[in-house]
Amino acid sequence: MDDARYRIREFREDDYPAEARLCNRADPGDPTTAEELRHWDESSAAPPLIRLKFVVEELSGGALVANGGLQQVPFNYHPRKFWTFVQVDPDHRRQGIGQALYERLEREATERAGIRLWGSARAEDPASVRFLERQGFIEQRRVWVSRLEVALADLSALPDRSHALAAQGIRFSTLADEGVDRADVRERVYRLWDTTGQDIPVVGEHTSVPFEQFVRLELESPFLQADAVFLAIRDPEYIGVTLNTRDPGDAHALEVSFTGVMRAYRGRGIAGELKRRAVEYARAHGYRYLKTGNDSLNAPIWAINERLGFARHRTWINAEKALPDKRRDGVVPQGPA
Repeated sequence: MDDARYRIREFREDDYPAEARLCNRADPGDPTTAEELRHWDESSAAPPLIRLKFVVEELSGGALVANGGLQQVPFNYHPRKFWTFVQVDPDHRRQGIGQALYERLEREATERAGIRLWGSARAEDPASVRFLERQGFIEQRRVWVSRLEVALADLSALPDRSHALAAQGIRFSTLADEGVDRADVRERVYRLWDTTGQDIPVVGEHTSVPFEQFVRLELESPFLQADAVFLAIRDPEYIGVTLNTRDPGDAHALEVSFTGVMRAYRGRGIAGELKRRAVEYARAHGYRYLKTGNDSLNAPIWAINERLGFARHRTWINAEKALPDKRRDGVVPQGPA
């Protein structure tokens, strides 16, 4: 990287609009907004999680041309393992910017006694895949981002199960009807979300998200569609949920961010009934697409999505890099612990 032209600095609060523009130039197929980026940062980062962000700016004019981060997320927290990302504006690639930024991030991880780095790249972007490989990352598995064109959804594949399930004492409702601001509703949704979330494959090991952080992430999200969060209930407990949110980068899309059913109630068609209701909601409210992501190891949910007509739109490769264990080697890293 030409230090006479560019410099790396820490991310600032007023960088969000420029960061969103950079994200949309680097990956125009999945647009985002400053509001979405800010919400994720503010709601997902809480002690003891580490979240560091850096940008590369042009010295002449101060334009933001790259960004990167080192972070721990609440779903698979480990004090010595970090997610890392780097993206560079297409007009400023092949100048060593991404390499310089990555080296800064790996150094930050080493100073914190890191032993693992995780990173992602789109399979459809060979240059990004090669970048990960050059840094020593090894592919672990893939996440499929899929999309359903609502008008073409085949609901005959998921017939209405509500009457049959009602005979088993199971009813359906929405988060809006239950009362998203009610303390008991929030607690029951959290128990369901946290318990069923443990069965969703993650890189590393699953960790529970504290209740207060779950509320900030999901129930107080500016993108929450409470009337599009469908619940299966066997009073007094919530036993199934599909959580659908407004996609801030695409007004025509509704995003399926989570679907889960308690183990004791699986195999009865509850997840399918929840998904069917989400499709009907999208149709009734003028959405063109439903979007979702599935870990390649999560075969049951992918099978339901495929029956509905979801088609893979893009593929993310999740990769891992082992770092030398300085503590095991008797070296105490300098810097934050």
